Amino acid sequence: MSPPAPSRHDATAQRFLRAAVQLMDAYLEDKPGRDRPARLRAIRFPAALDWLRTADVIRLAGEAQGKAGTSRKAFFNRWPTREEFVRDALVYALVAEVAPGDPLQQAKVMPADATASAATSLAAAVLRISDQLLDSLCAHPRSYLTLHVGPLLPQHPPVWAAVLPAMREGSQVWADGFAALVTDLGLVFRAGWTPQRLALALQAALDGFVLRFRIQPDDYQASRWEGASIFADTVLAIVLGVLDHERTGEDGRVILDRLVGGRSAGPT
Repeated sequence: MSPPAPSRHDATAQRFLRAAVQLMDAYLEDKPGRDRPARLRAIRFPAALDWLRTADVIRLAGEAQGKAGTSRKAFFNRWPTREEFVRDALVYALVAEVAPGDPLQQAKVMPADATASAATSLAAAVLRISDQLLDSLCAHPRSYLTLHVGPLLPQHPPVWAAVLPAMREGSQVWADGFAALVTDLGLVFRAGWTPQRLALALQAALDGFVLRFRIQPDDYQASRWEGASIFADTVLAIVLGVLDHERTGEDGRVILDRLVGGRSAGPT
């Protein structure tokens, strides 16, 4: 009787697949231990950029500058190793060079824009600003760089330390905009909410939507309702949740429990 033919679903295949998953988990581990696979221990920069080759960089720089001062020697006089260059290039891309449709510029004009729109429809302004922000990010490839390398930054503390201040500064710009807008419109936050906390929440939501728009573009386009994206309506829902329009001083947890309690009690 002949042995069964090899299959991608047999026990041996399962061992290979489990080994691959172990490598994937080790690659994404935020605090890699000493038992990390040798292949991963040898990588000294965010492995998501392993494809970035110095030869390509030198050639492309020469094409852009007519080769003046962009020789291989000039490159390695500045970065003795590829690892050092990749780290600097990543920080430059995330911090130094401003990408088109910079969200921080939108944050700076947002308070005046939204306040001016409040007389007609603040909701329309929130939807418009949200959609403009998401569209500008999704249209620029570098918006995905943070999502690409972000999970690996804890493995590279110097790079993490270099980009974190700029990211925090960006959140603060948005927080300052929210604070100005709330003050201008005479609104107040619910207990527990601050402009800084709102900025963090919306940044996390935005990161998730940018990623999901890339993965499921058709689903998210189909989710639009009356001209607004699901992201814009999510921002609107968050804003409604954090504003204390009745000025009760109560937090959302108390209000939700009251709503549920009132429904469960039924008529008396």
